[in-house]
Amino acid sequence: NVQHNNDLKGKVVALETSVKEHKEKTDKLNNELNVLESVKYVLSEEGIKSFLVKKILTVLNSRLAYYLQKLEANCLCQFNEFFDEEILDESSNAKSYFNFSGGERKRIDLACLFAFADIRRMQGDVNFSTVFYDELLDSSLDDKGVTLTVGLLRDRFKENGESCYIITHRGTWVTTKAEHVIHVEKRNGISTIAS
Repeated sequence: NVQHNNDLKGKVVALETSVKEHKEKTDKLNNELNVLESVKYVLSEEGIKSFLVKKILTVLNSRLAYYLQKLEANCLCQFNEFFDEEILDESSNAKSYFNFSGGERKRIDLACLFAFADIRRMQGDVNFSTVFYDELLDSSLDDKGVTLTVGLLRDRFKENGESCYIITHRGTWVTTKAEHVIHVEKRNGISTIAS
């Protein structure tokens, strides 16, 4: 009987040790699962990724509204977290980008260009002292649009020290708005600075 009790005690101790080892393994796996659940949440649509995107979008949409107002665009454009745009006309009706005229679309494009440049500078601490714009003023903008755009470029120079070169084929009216003008002529396939 004593032998039988000792055998049972040995089995109980072995089972208790086994239960303890399994509990430790289970606790470790549960901790790993909790970490993975946290990572899953952080990377989910509701997680930190979404939080950061929404923070950036708030600034982007604010800058976009600023530039649309400065360019006297007759609309408001905003991006959502999937970077789909929503454009409202002056009556707050949703419109497609292609419902606007060429000049109106150009103003939206310019507002987006300047807003994304601001985000690049603010979020990445990237500053450029000189920017080149090829044919920025050549298509779709009327005289008022050109004047407003040149005014914005001057503001960007004052605020950020951002000088710019604009390559244009528009003619002398546009060049009278510039601080300095370099005329380039193409003769026999070779471009040279005109004297």
